[in-house]
Amino acid sequence: MEKRVILPKTYVENIDKPLIFLAGPIRDARDWQEPTINYITSNNKDVIIANPRWDASEYIWNLAIGGRIDYFKRQRAWERHYLDIAKHNGAVLFWLANAPGLMTRLELGQMMTRYKFDKSTKFCVGGEKEFMDIETIKYELSIYAPDKKIFETLEETCQEAIKLTHKT
Repeated sequence: MEKRVILPKTYVENIDKPLIFLAGPIRDARDWQEPTINYITSNNKDVIIANPRWDASEYIWNLAIGGRIDYFKRQRAWERHYLDIAKHNGAVLFWLANAPGLMTRLELGQMMTRYKFDKSTKFCVGGEKEFMDIETIKYELSIYAPDKKIFETLEETCQEAIKLTHKT
């Protein structure tokens, strides 16, 4: 089984494939990351995935790439590092699961603002219709990233992220 997932606080020095960062709620959210990883790894062999979910299943841990675990002082530093790589060399996949997602909202706002001024920023958004304030987020996307939309299924969102990894 090929190692394709970077888990929290692991520093991987050389990433030689496009990186997809999974951005979205973790606290109080169902594990949407595992089906996302399953879909992406089944449909594209040329990407690495950064999964910030620290309570990943044994199956996901078996896909984990080894590296230094003492490099990042906190998980937030780990997230910032891989978000910065993915937005230019891969894609940031936002999934708005039905949970509060406070950091997700901050990250998505930052990504939309960055995209408004730098169209090389690669991200996509999908979400559950029950996600609180999803209509407000759609409105903000129409202002900051009018060519982006919120996909309604996880599969569509994964397909868009994979497509973005091929854009230069």
